[in-house]
Amino acid sequence: MLLDLKALTEPREHLERTYPASAFDATDDFAVADPVALNLDVEKVRDGYRLAGRVTTRLRVPCCRCVEPCDTSLDAAFDLRYVPQERNTGTGEAEIAEDDLSTAFYRDEQIDLGQLMREQFYLGLPMKPLCREDCCGLCSVCGANLNVAKCGCSAEWHDPRLAVLEGLLHGRTEKDQT
Repeated sequence: MLLDLKALTEPREHLERTYPASAFDATDDFAVADPVALNLDVEKVRDGYRLAGRVTTRLRVPCCRCVEPCDTSLDAAFDLRYVPQERNTGTGEAEIAEDDLSTAFYRDEQIDLGQLMREQFYLGLPMKPLCREDCCGLCSVCGANLNVAKCGCSAEWHDPRLAVLEGLLHGRTEKDQT
C-alpha cells in the first residue's frame, strides 16, 4: 500500500484504489468489514506533496453498552501535507502551529497509504458506538446481555458502611444486627 512518488508523472494526479478488508489487521477498537475505497488527489507542492481525498468503508466496532459487534459507516475526508523525513528534526521544544497538525512525513520517495487510511479509521470512529439506539447494555451484577434476556438480578445496592444507620432507621440496635 505504498505510493511511489517517483512514478508520478504530472504535478497533480488523481488516484482511485480499492483495498480488501483483509489487507488491514483487526485492532481492539475495530475491524475493517468491507473493502476500503481510497480516492485522492496527489499534488506536488514546494518541498513536499499534498494529498487530499476521502476514505470510505464499513468498520466493525464493539457496542459501548453491550460489547456486541456492530457496523458503522466511515466516510472520512482528509487533506494532508507530506514532507521528507529529513525535515523532521524534532530538536527541543517548539510551539505547534495549526499547519503542523496536517503534516506527515515520507521516506525513500514513498508514502505509506496504509498508515494514512488507518489514521483516518481511528479519526472516524464514533465516540460511543451503539448497536442500536435502545441498547440495554449488560447487567452490572451478572454481566448478561440485557438485549437478549432479562436476568433477574436485583439492581438495588446497599452500602454496608451505612448498615448501622439503616438499622436505627428501622428501630434495630447494633446488638440486634449481630
